[in-house]
Amino acid sequence: MSNSGKWSEEVTVREIPKTSLVAIGLLVAVLVGTGMIGWELRMRSLGLVAGDLDDSKAHWAVERRKVAGGDYDGIVIIGSSRILFDTDLDVWTKMTGRRPVQLAMPGTSPRPILTDFADNPDFRGLLVVDVAPEGFFSEGRVNPDFAGVLDYWKEQSPSQRFGHQAGLFLSRYLAFLDDQYTLITLIDQLDLPNRGEIKRPYLVPWKLSETYDDRQTWLWSQIRDNERLRQHAMRVWKSNKRKAPEAELLTRIFEQAHRDVRKIRARGGEVVFVRPPSAGFYHEREEKFVPRSKTWDLLLKETGTFGVNFEDYPAMQGLESPEMSHLTRQSATRFTRAYVDVLMKNSSWLRTHARTGQG
Repeated sequence: MSNSGKWSEEVTVREIPKTSLVAIGLLVAVLVGTGMIGWELRMRSLGLVAGDLDDSKAHWAVERRKVAGGDYDGIVIIGSSRILFDTDLDVWTKMTGRRPVQLAMPGTSPRPILTDFADNPDFRGLLVVDVAPEGFFSEGRVNPDFAGVLDYWKEQSPSQRFGHQAGLFLSRYLAFLDDQYTLITLIDQLDLPNRGEIKRPYLVPWKLSETYDDRQTWLWSQIRDNERLRQHAMRVWKSNKRKAPEAELLTRIFEQAHRDVRKIRARGGEVVFVRPPSAGFYHEREEKFVPRSKTWDLLLKETGTFGVNFEDYPAMQGLESPEMSHLTRQSATRFTRAYVDVLMKNSSWLRTHARTGQG
């Protein structure tokens, strides 16, 4: 208020400097573009490639809906990362004329998926079940990235589906979108002194695989070629504490598997089990805690089912497993050719439904 008793309004006027919004926009575009190109080149130098589509329950859901919609060739593969990394879908197609739907999930027991297909009255095909001993004969092991997947594939929203498709499109051209090589993930991979028994985030699996269309997945070549990455993977496997499953748990597993197999057979379908290779300390640990005589052999006996165990066939020996748990791409192709050949000779469903001769 002024001395005269009347209000006065004082307005501060700030002059806006004259700028070129076009120039600012161009500068931002150049900086962002330069940063993206630099990061892309850096990621490619580490062995990442465009076209590696990552994997998640959204990828799994796409494949599962193929089965639900009848848009598949009657063969479904379930299991953990062993049969996911170690199966060549093109080999399957050439040898049988039928391309399997790949529904295996890393770090996850296939038993709930087996039960889900057993309870599906429309499934009358061939179910190939991976038996990685420590995962199959355990109490419901689930990878957190795939938690709730049996509901997710049915309930995935339109926006989630669109986001997934957009991500797939960009991943075909940009290597740096790999979800295992984000900046935060790279920080977690710094090799810092470990105080006590702190496991995370260092002692968890890093990038192990490359995934392409139809969830065709291979062990990442850098696991074979990069000593640090290979040693880290083995360090993680060794850090996982194991114990022998209780007899009561094994009994429940055998009984449930028997019920599931019987349901699928009653509809004209078939179930076969496959035990992919492991090597070195990993195989030794499996034989110690989940020995074949008390697990694999009894599983086949109790279910009356045919199974392919890599230990029984010369063609499945001498394969390359850099971190003792998964095969290289070349060895995965050899293993697939070998185990599909055995199935062609022993699976009545496959002999009846194969569309071509062996390739």
